[in-house]
Amino acid sequence: MKLDGMNFDGMNNGNNFAVAPGAESGAAAAGSDCPHVGICGGCAYRGVPYDEQLEIKNAQVLEYLHDNKVVPLAYDGIAPAPRSSAYRNRMDYSFGDEVKDGEMTLGLHKRGSYMSVIDTDGCLIVPDDFNTIREAVLAWARASGHGFWHKRTHSGFLRSLVLRRGERTRELLVNLVTTDEETLDAENFMDMVRGLPLTDSISGIVHTIYNGRADTVACDSMSTLFGRDHFFEELLGLRFRVNALSFFQTNTSAVEAMFAEALTMLPDLNGKAVFDLYCGTGTISLAVASRAASVTGVEIVPESVRAAEENAALNNTANCRFICGDALEALERIDGGAAPERANGIDGGETRRENREPHERGAVFPAKPDVLVVDPPRMGMHPKALRKILSYGLPEILYISCNPKTFARDMAAMQFVGYRLDRLKAYDNFPYTKHTELAARIVRS
Repeated sequence: MKLDGMNFDGMNNGNNFAVAPGAESGAAAAGSDCPHVGICGGCAYRGVPYDEQLEIKNAQVLEYLHDNKVVPLAYDGIAPAPRSSAYRNRMDYSFGDEVKDGEMTLGLHKRGSYMSVIDTDGCLIVPDDFNTIREAVLAWARASGHGFWHKRTHSGFLRSLVLRRGERTRELLVNLVTTDEETLDAENFMDMVRGLPLTDSISGIVHTIYNGRADTVACDSMSTLFGRDHFFEELLGLRFRVNALSFFQTNTSAVEAMFAEALTMLPDLNGKAVFDLYCGTGTISLAVASRAASVTGVEIVPESVRAAEENAALNNTANCRFICGDALEALERIDGGAAPERANGIDGGETRRENREPHERGAVFPAKPDVLVVDPPRMGMHPKALRKILSYGLPEILYISCNPKTFARDMAAMQFVGYRLDRLKAYDNFPYTKHTELAARIVRS
């Protein structure tokens, strides 16, 4: 196979894409019944048949590889999502208006417009319960007389509605995000939400206050109005506690399939120390822990690190530790023998065994890994962190990527110092969007 003169002959790429049995195609996949085609900024490929979406994403992956002169020894093509509708387990809705001084809306940003928010009634990529809750909260907000937070003036009350769901546990978590400019009638809001006819059960209703100027979901303080401030999900045979603001993979079924296949790229972990960088809430760390001697997870978000520690204890995993900090910083501290910082500020060094979490006691955590797993954010790895990783001279690295473009850039740098891309597979975990994820096994020549 060739792409713009680049020879891909000899690599095992099978079919570059395949549509799962029963997957939508043609007009049905085009999502012609979505009322927001061409308006909503959420689905860039709404209106494009699903098999064509896969072709586009597959070609894009190959183009990024070509541009960076990266040739995988084996490319397994792109895997379709298990389903292309109602797949999201999280949605962050914004309060606003579609036109200036218009009626309040609750939904997603209008395509190409930072200021406009459209009502996303009948959204096809979220569960029906999300649509029911969004519609009811919007009606409540309009009737309550509360104003929404304005991006330009940085004033107003209602900011966001964040809905989360445990696909396997069928638990829902409702999070209303406001400023402190007005007072929420918490009981009225709670009673309204609890009275809705929902398929799944509500595990918790929380109220988050955030007064920052950034247009994002963050927290100055949080109160639980009903139930608990977290929900549970099951993935790869493990149980995870997911807090209201913790990161967790957005498409449960798709990411489970991707992680399960990615972990087969590391067939021999017996007796080995694994470092899992950008570990989030510890999904991959805990999945490999049963096969490895020890696992060290590194994550910069304190809430995620705390969740990872809770999940290790929840799954009785005795050979994991989690360190809060920037990847490069944490690796240099570990390599230098300094005690790494935990999310709660407790010294996590080898000399303070009495301060270890219960899931760490009895485990030995070396200063250097035998195997490395990286799952960086969309920007990829910082050049200094990448240089530190390459200085270990490890025989194999598992790279999970949510951005093929930055993956290809990082892989080109790794090739320069003697690594090669042994196996690569793409995954369409977010149908109708432009996003594609990758799993790659990288080996030292």
